[in-house]
Amino acid sequence: MSSERKDVPETQPASASPPPLPPRDASKPHWFKSRPPIVVATPAAPRSANWSRLAVVLFVSFLFHTGVLGLCALIVLHDPQLVEQIYTIITYRDDPTATIIEPPLQQPEEIRDDSLPVAELVDSGSELALDEPGEIELDLSDDLGQLVTDLSEIPGIPEMKVAVETSGRMSVQAKRALMARYGGNAASEAAVALGLKWLKHHQMADGSWSFNHSKHPQCKGACSQDGSFAACPTGATGMALLAFLGGGHTHQKGEHQRSVKRGLDFLLKAAKPTTAGLDLRGNVTSNEGMYVQGICTIALCESAAMTRDPRIRNAAERAVEFIAKAQNQNGGGWRYSPGDAGDLSVSGWQIMALKSGYSAKLKIDPPTFRKAEKFLNATQSHGGSRYMYTPDPNVSGDVEGPATPTMTAVGLLCRMYLGWNPQNQQLAKGVAYLDQVKPQPNNMYFNYYATQVMHHWGGEEWTRWNSVMRDHLVRTQHPVTDGHLAGSWDIADPHGGGGGRLYMTCLSIMTLEVYYRHLPIYSSENIRIEY
Repeated sequence: MSSERKDVPETQPASASPPPLPPRDASKPHWFKSRPPIVVATPAAPRSANWSRLAVVLFVSFLFHTGVLGLCALIVLHDPQLVEQIYTIITYRDDPTATIIEPPLQQPEEIRDDSLPVAELVDSGSELALDEPGEIELDLSDDLGQLVTDLSEIPGIPEMKVAVETSGRMSVQAKRALMARYGGNAASEAAVALGLKWLKHHQMADGSWSFNHSKHPQCKGACSQDGSFAACPTGATGMALLAFLGGGHTHQKGEHQRSVKRGLDFLLKAAKPTTAGLDLRGNVTSNEGMYVQGICTIALCESAAMTRDPRIRNAAERAVEFIAKAQNQNGGGWRYSPGDAGDLSVSGWQIMALKSGYSAKLKIDPPTFRKAEKFLNATQSHGGSRYMYTPDPNVSGDVEGPATPTMTAVGLLCRMYLGWNPQNQQLAKGVAYLDQVKPQPNNMYFNYYATQVMHHWGGEEWTRWNSVMRDHLVRTQHPVTDGHLAGSWDIADPHGGGGGRLYMTCLSIMTLEVYYRHLPIYSSENIRIEY
């Protein structure tokens, strides 16, 4: 029986040719092609959440972010000023009026090579005999003696002119060479660094410093010996800035440029423009007024010479003008208020300020220097080799008047600035007198001036003086084990109560910076004032 076959299409073998395309619909354009239908896939059924794994991820994330925030909090608590610094950096370009200079701050540079061995500072509680240099023995591992001692090997130093007198402090290489030549060492430079750190930790929120340093939020009374001039932040700020600038730190360069910038900002805001110049005295409560003017003017002049910042230069020039107009027109000196008959202590700061302005090539009338020289003539005794606090009409300058070692140091330094050379017999006699007096453990004001005199003089007298003065300051500084006091010095000055610990610390730092803070006057004829 034959079965009927149903009309079922056969499966085409794989090797067979594809079936012909259906005829194109003429009603459609030639580029149109039929496309296969779009098939929408049905989504797979959702998987159940792994709640245990999610909990672990969230817990780890919580621990990580809590740790980071805690670390940031510790950093800020350790240095509250960091918040202000970060804010200043963030808003720098949006608020150019808040800065001293137009360009952004440069990257900090190291002021000393950490590879140099730093001697451990000796406990300040130990007593030190200052009669003979040989009695001071410090076990110092000091590589500075192996460094270059020929200044001609440092680019620029042999050709230093007045405008760059401060260049010795502006580079690591120059500082090393000058320290090696003039008797600095690793221990003295470590003491400078520790002292500047103490100052940094006592800078107020507004950028100032205060002689009442224990009121600082970080100090909270941990440091004793506040000064009585608590209402004179401009004076304290000027002193601190001199210590930073002496180490080569400016608002443009150095490890402490932020502190210097904030200090300069405060000083310029506190200054009072007057018809007589820029008044930097601040709130005068006693006899500190012209002292403060001189100190702050030196800071502005040194900053202007080191940075060439036009804003600082303009302020320095106006501050120098104030000093010139405050000079007593008859006697040629300065005292507590503008126009007062002078005393040598106040006049010394003004002459140093004028000399700093001269070094920065500011405008200073020559008669100002001639009148200052007249005042020095009136305060001299022993023919000019020693000096008195004020002129004594009953004492001729050629006889033995009531001279003191401190005023002699001030007078001789001023004489050096105003042109006395090593061939001057009275200067030589004065240096010999200071050499006999030796550094005084309880008169840092004398030590500060006398150290500069002996450094400029040089020779064996300087070598003897430096070996005592340097090691004494290293040994009497509070060491790192003394907590918040570390880096400071106790008051050792009969008149140090007004400035307190901050004053004493600043003078000590500047004394240890003497090797590079100013080039020795007699190393270059161009450094002395010509008028």
